[in-house]
Amino acid sequence: MALQDVFIKNLKFYRKEKSVSQKDLSIALNKGFNYINSIECGASFPPPHVIDEIARLLKIEPEILFSKSACPENIRDTEKACLSPSLKEDLIRGITNEIERILG
Repeated sequence: MALQDVFIKNLKFYRKEKSVSQKDLSIALNKGFNYINSIECGASFPPPHVIDEIARLLKIEPEILFSKSACPENIRDTEKACLSPSLKEDLIRGITNEIERILG
């Protein structure tokens, strides 16, 4: 998963957790009203000083915005990426075999 994607998911998660709208966060940053929307859509990426300010406004440490384990969606996506296709196939085959054995 790309670092920008991790950042976007964490930003959305913590912004919503703190009940802060995109517009309100944009205004608090002295930016245009759709600044956060452009970040969350992946159209732009904030410079380091803005990342620090976003974190301060959300009352979190800036590095949390880049952590793959900072929000449920990133944790789930990271876990999915770890499952190889062959492991998935092995699990399905094992379940299918067990069902067939039980049903006789």
